[in-house]
Amino acid sequence: MGGDTLKYEEEASSLYPDFSRSSSCCFSDDLGVSEENLAAYLRKREKTYQEILQSHDMLRQRLDKNNRKLKLARRQILSYTPGSFADHVNLSDYHVPKTTSILIVGPKGAGKSSLVNRITRVIQDDEFAPARAQESYGMPSNGGTFFVQEYMIPRGGSASFCLCDTRGLSQISSSDNTDMIEQWITKGVHHGEPVIWTSDDSDLKDRLIRDGCTCCEIRRKVNSVIFVVNAVEMMESESSYAHMISTAFNSPLLSFKDDKPAVVITHGDILSREERAQVQVLVGELLGIPPDKQIFDIPDSRDAATALTVCNLLRYCLEHADKNLRFFPKRNFTISKVEGGGGNNKTRMTMFSIALTLFLAVAIIWSIHEHGGQNIADEARHDLMYSKVHGYTTLRVRSSPNLASVFRILSPRLFLTVSLALIGVQLDACGSMRRKWPRLRANLALIGEPLDACGTLSEMYASAINILYYM
Repeated sequence: MGGDTLKYEEEASSLYPDFSRSSSCCFSDDLGVSEENLAAYLRKREKTYQEILQSHDMLRQRLDKNNRKLKLARRQILSYTPGSFADHVNLSDYHVPKTTSILIVGPKGAGKSSLVNRITRVIQDDEFAPARAQESYGMPSNGGTFFVQEYMIPRGGSASFCLCDTRGLSQISSSDNTDMIEQWITKGVHHGEPVIWTSDDSDLKDRLIRDGCTCCEIRRKVNSVIFVVNAVEMMESESSYAHMISTAFNSPLLSFKDDKPAVVITHGDILSREERAQVQVLVGELLGIPPDKQIFDIPDSRDAATALTVCNLLRYCLEHADKNLRFFPKRNFTISKVEGGGGNNKTRMTMFSIALTLFLAVAIIWSIHEHGGQNIADEARHDLMYSKVHGYTTLRVRSSPNLASVFRILSPRLFLTVSLALIGVQLDACGSMRRKWPRLRANLALIGEPLDACGTLSEMYASAINILYYM
């Protein structure tokens, strides 16, 4: 078995010149990985590598004969509206944005702005369209994007989604990257917003604050993320570049539920087809995502295969954005329809209403006995009688000085009973209270029967409940 493992290591070394360094991040002696598992891993790795190479060749051959698939993919993107790729039955119960926002994140010099221009030209079907985003040229230390830039796709008033280009991730402080990603995901993004790192010098900070929009109240919520990686940097740079990418990508804030961002590999036109496939596999291993399904190789070329890959990238991002729409019912919302926690909300509302009712009842009783005794005695000289006129319940007053003490005792109980009825009206939104209402009404009427000193208290209780219910 050890000879088989050595054989696979030699084969992998021929495909991956830097195999020993890349595989060390996945397996180590401390993990106690057996030779069988390592051999199986190497076979799977080689199979993925070969499948990626074959997919590139097959895609080119198919598109050289017929571009109908590319036209169909472009038409699907142009016909997209927020929520149209969702599988939800009723979109009215979800918060559907007017424009789907796709955030583009990646290291400096990875090709984020170039990706924006490439997407624009593919969707417009014009390879000679002028660049929308400012691209950098030369060393990565020169220039770059310092402000959040929004680009509507397609251009014009009918844009259904927008690309948000951002500043390159900081290679000095990972905390800067984490804080900025948290701000973008939790608070949203705004066009013209400056991206400031703690490692920036004072002059650059002053310029960004002066030229940028730092007090934006209206922000656009991020619905999907594209993570851009420079293929050449992955091949030539040390482990610090891979560590920065892995740390930023695996931030929990960049994931929407169980979905991680889509990854784009750029600058592949400088590498050979074998090296591009190698980088795609290495990035998949580094980030823990399938390299043939979630990583898109988009070089700076104008062939049909690249254009179709761009359309597939957008389709992937828009589908996952619609898949993770926030549940936010706008109508016909009842507590009974909420799953996983609706019972707790109902219990809290009931307890709060009962506590508030008891507090008000105690306050009224104290006010009656301390401050309103004389007024109650004067008002208790009248007897409440009911008569129905044209189908409505009205009140008529008759003098009865003997009911002063009775009304003083029963008024708090009457208030408490009516308050309980009001609680039932509130809980009627749950859907089940209307079915239980006759029993509740009968029980509330029975409460007054033992105290029915004037002979009409039961009828008064039942009528009061009927009035509250049919209002």
